[in-house]
Amino acid sequence: MEFSRSRSIDRAALIRLYDAVGWSSYTRRPEDFGPMIENSWLVLSAWEAAELVGLVRVVGDGATVAYIQDLLVDPAHQRGGVGRALLEQVLTETGHIRQTYITTDDPLWNRHVVKLYRSLGFRPTSDLGCTTLAIMR
Repeated sequence: MEFSRSRSIDRAALIRLYDAVGWSSYTRRPEDFGPMIENSWLVLSAWEAAELVGLVRVVGDGATVAYIQDLLVDPAHQRGGVGRALLEQVLTETGHIRQTYITTDDPLWNRHVVKLYRSLGFRPTSDLGCTTLAIMR
């Protein structure tokens, strides 16, 4: 497994990865892939045999807040340490940032993901005396 900080990722490879994890809300607008990669604060990718198998994309200001917007691992590579490795690198990169957030699907359906996030120090915002609200379109 090789990891990269390059933002020069073929759009078709990105679409293939997003489709593989069922994130069709992204792939319906392929023209957004350029700006969403280029305008992110941090993009890290995981590669095996020149195939994109994982990606983490962080948005924020680089000083006070970081939001892990996307963490994707190809289903054939899930539960093999790719997601953990990408998240650990993000946490190293964001160590100076006061607030780092990540959101996931329903924890009842996604227990293994929540367990991974908790093992790396993430807590529900309610445990921190906060509430996070969102608008999803």
